[in-house]
Amino acid sequence: MNALRRWAGTTGFRVTLLHLALTLLGTALLAGIGYWATSRFAVRQIAAEIERDVGVLLNAARIGGVPSLALSIEARIAADRSGTQFFLLAGADGGRIAGNLASAPHQAGWASIEVDTAREDSVMLAFGTALPANHFLLVGRDLAPVRALEAQLLGAAGWVGGAAILLALGGGLLVGRGVARRAASMERALALVEEGRMETRLTARPGGDEFDRLARRVNATLDRLQLTMAALRQVSDDIAHDLRTPLTRLRRRLESMEGAEEAVAECDRILDIFAALLRIAEVESGARRAAFAPVALDEVCATVAELYAPAAMERGQILVAQIDHGQTIQGDRELLTQMLANLVENAIRHGRADGTVRLALEDRAITVADDGPGIPAEARDLVFRRFHRLDASRTTPGTGLGLALVAAVAALHGLRITLEDAGPGLRVRLAW
Repeated sequence: MNALRRWAGTTGFRVTLLHLALTLLGTALLAGIGYWATSRFAVRQIAAEIERDVGVLLNAARIGGVPSLALSIEARIAADRSGTQFFLLAGADGGRIAGNLASAPHQAGWASIEVDTAREDSVMLAFGTALPANHFLLVGRDLAPVRALEAQLLGAAGWVGGAAILLALGGGLLVGRGVARRAASMERALALVEEGRMETRLTARPGGDEFDRLARRVNATLDRLQLTMAALRQVSDDIAHDLRTPLTRLRRRLESMEGAEEAVAECDRILDIFAALLRIAEVESGARRAAFAPVALDEVCATVAELYAPAAMERGQILVAQIDHGQTIQGDRELLTQMLANLVENAIRHGRADGTVRLALEDRAITVADDGPGIPAEARDLVFRRFHRLDASRTTPGTGLGLALVAAVAALHGLRITLEDAGPGLRVRLAW
């Protein structure tokens, strides 16, 4: 059902539906025009036969009078093997003189008259004309052959319509499938780019259609974006490397000086910032993905819980770990450990003193929660930015890069991060 619902929302389905609707509309229009033209032609043919018979009979009446006309009528009735010809010659008193109709309206001109034949009640097309001495002549033809032809046309239209539906569905599915396949290929390629594989490009055939032209345009944009990102990453790496060396030298010189502890601490803080920036750049480059292997998350969670339990005790907190066993994920063990360590460290630092920090590994999700002041809902989208800190005055310890590294590692592993209100406190959920 979900697959059908997804298919119904695709361009391929809409193309198939449009192709089917246009084919049915064209088939119905052509069938309607053919039905109308054929039926009208058949009626005109019958009308022409009636006019011809009326002319012959009127000529017989002029030559031999009523007796000759009566003989001509009886001769035509005798020669009619189809049983579709009807005649009536009535006298001045309305009584029948000749013909195979018992009675008929004495109406001059064309008329449609119901007749009772041996087969069934039918309708005939008739032409009436007045004769001298108040005599009246009526010549008609049964329209049953025309109705039979119309029925055959409708039956043929049904078969043609059914075949048109099948052809339209087949053609629409082929066209729609081609469109869906091209769109899916582009979507898969862009998903790889979103995962950080910037070298991925869309398939574009030489010449090609609008999809190929779009693919070439997207590829050109990706080329430009990759160059820009590489340049930015190179600049960041160069700055970090170039500044780290002189800062390291400065730190060593300060260590040899008396009363320089605070300056050494500041150098350490700056070096930590550069190390974190380099770490984030390495993660975002996706280079570590090539070494992915199955990682037992219960072991990672247990290691982090054991490592940070003493830090929680120093603040009078309790670190509670609820770990389900047997859950694994393809990834980098070191990066996943660093990610969880950053989250637990943040929870301990910002949680309530003498409170509780919870680390849980549940079904396809890891959560880290504290009972501190939490993060306002309007600020939750900002905390993963580099150097962003809720403490605008920056009087509390920290670099503002811990959650940025968490976001980079989560994106590398395809994890979804959500920040929730723990009531009180904050709950960070990592799901896959």
